Amino acid sequence: MCLSTVMTRQGRTICKNVASVTEKDGQLVFTDIMGIPTVVPGAIEKIDLLENIITIREK
Repeated sequence: MCLSTVMTRQGRTICKNVASVTEKDGQLVFTDIMGIPTVVPGAIEKIDLLENIITIREK
């Protein structure tokens, strides 16, 4: 299982153990392995599958 950490460009951690990413109403929804969603207004800047890091650009 590959779980990711979501971070801002500045290196601030938004959430960990992310199992899925969706977009709803212009916002990103990151859901962790416990099913807890974290909603962030922004856009995905980079997805690094080797490091399991999703970098976002916050609005």
